[in-house]
Formats: sequence, structure tokens, C-alpha cells
Amino acid sequence: MPDLPVRKTERMRVGRVSLAGARYFWTICTRDREPVLTRHPEMSAIKNVCSTMDAAGDFSLIVTVVMPDHAHLLFTLGERLSLNRVMAKFKASTRRSAKADWWWQENGFEHRLRPEESAENYAFYMFMNPYRAGLINMRKAWSGWICPQPEGLIFSQGLDADGAPPAEWLEESKRVAGRIVVRSPDRL
Repeated sequence: MPDLPVRKTERMRVGRVSLAGARYFWTICTRDREPVLTRHPEMSAIKNVCSTMDAAGDFSLIVTVVMPDHAHLLFTLGERLSLNRVMAKFKASTRRSAKADWWWQENGFEHRLRPEESAENYAFYMFMNPYRAGLINMRKAWSGWICPQPEGLIFSQGLDADGAPPAEWLEESKRVAGRIVVRSPDRL
């Protein structure tokens, strides 16, 4: 019998730094990339958990985008919990709130933004994610966009009255994606 492959996900934790007040870009996927997150209970749970954790001071949410099988969060880490605890709390709370029959992958990808990195670029990348993926028409707003303070993002001023982006943003989002540190959910 051949040896089964061994996951090396513990390596993802090596070098993880948890700094209160630091900005983090985090990507998490459902196990086996199950496309369940845009169902109503899951979407509602993610929105509620983001709001609750923000209010509790676990993090200060900048933006979240929920895709069918993964989510991106951009936040400033609070003083209360370490990054690992925030990640664990988010995963457990969303599953419990949604009464989920699915699981998150054990790990995700996180990147601590350096002071010179633009949170605006990350937020724009995240906002355009469902449009780049072809999940929604450019004339519509994506329901999985969670942004407690859109006035804090320069690009939000260019959205139409319904929250949809101009068509030319699709090409711009591809250029921005090349300037930020992301890992494709396919490679998590």
C-alpha cells in the first residue's frame, strides 16, 4: 500500500506574526471548495459575525467579500485576541450561526500589510473579485460585499447609485491584482 500524502499546512503558521493594530488581508476557503457561502444562512452568518467581532473589538473590519467557496477579509487586528484566535473565532462563529453542514479548510492565507501598502488596493481587489470571476454582471452590486464604512474608500465614490462599478474597472482590477500580495484560493 503506497504512503498517503502528508499535508504540510502546519508550515503556514511558521512566521505568523500577530500584531494588534496591524492590518491583515485574510483568505479562507470551504473544505473541498464547497460552494455554499452565498446561500442566505451563510451570507447572513458571515455578515453578523463580522459585525459582532468588529463591535467586540476583535478587529476593526475594513471590508469583506464573500464568494461561493471562499471569503476575503481585510481588517485591523484589535487588542483583545491574537490573529490565531480571531481566525478560529470567525470560523467557529460563522459555522455555528449558519447551522452549517460544511466546514472551513483548516488553514487559510493571511498577509500583514506593511505600512506603505495600500488598504485601498486590497479593498478594490476584493470588491472586484466576483466581477473578475464572472459571477455577476458589471451593472449589478454583489450582495457578498460587506463594508461598514464605504466613505473611507476612495473607489466607492465611483460606484453607481446601486453600488455597481463602471465597466472599465474590470481591466484596472487586473492591474491592481498584480501589485498586491494575494494567494489564489485554488492554491490554499
